Amino acid sequence: MAESTILWIDLQPTLHCLNKRVAQLLSRSFLVQRWSFQHDLDESCTVDTVHKLLKTSLEEVSEPVHLIGHGISGTVACLFAEKYPRLVKSLTMLSVDTLSANHWSSHYLKMRSQQSCSRTAILTYLSSLLFPRSNQRANEIFPCLLAKCLDTEFLQGSIFNQAKIDNLRAPDMPTLVLNGNSDILLDSNCHERWFKTLKSGDRYLRMQKGRHFFQFNQAQQVAHSISSFIQMVPGLWFDQEININDFTFFARG
Repeated sequence: MAESTILWIDLQPTLHCLNKRVAQLLSRSFLVQRWSFQHDLDESCTVDTVHKLLKTSLEEVSEPVHLIGHGISGTVACLFAEKYPRLVKSLTMLSVDTLSANHWSSHYLKMRSQQSCSRTAILTYLSSLLFPRSNQRANEIFPCLLAKCLDTEFLQGSIFNQAKIDNLRAPDMPTLVLNGNSDILLDSNCHERWFKTLKSGDRYLRMQKGRHFFQFNQAQQVAHSISSFIQMVPGLWFDQEININDFTFFARG
């Protein structure tokens, strides 16, 4: 496996279609591979189970990889990088808070327990907040994608994973956190929580007007920022071609 290999951690295969454009753009400069995980409906699964499987996969390659993950996948990738730093060259997280409970599934479960609305109504409303309002057809599909995740895939707080996930801190390797500025799951103090744990050379970027799945409709900007970061690992990075008006920028170092 080449040194500049990106491994996209995918614990929710149903939602991979939302990451696909960014992965395709990154593949112009890097070898991009996808590590997907899915289990049987009646199979018990924990973060440790995922870590053991991922560790086995990465021990078969010759060089550390650049890990990328969105949402719960990014959370699990961060915990893995902290646990097995020799296997990870850099870490990029999209739509991830240091508070590990801030995921769309936990938000859904909270709404479901407090509202008398149907599952379909809640998912339709939640989708309107999480996804960009791109077109009518897409708005019809998004709730169905989330419903499939709830039924079949790895989710914190689901019947598959009742165990509490530890809150996050930046691991030893270079780390990029890329969040949406209009993500309802991440409160205004999210960047301050990350700033307290990020190291010199790490980066935190906020996509202007970005919602939880901002990579779906802002793929060019997302791919550009990730590429610029990885190309400068190890060390600090700053790419003059990045349009600073597209981001809220926080740097530590």
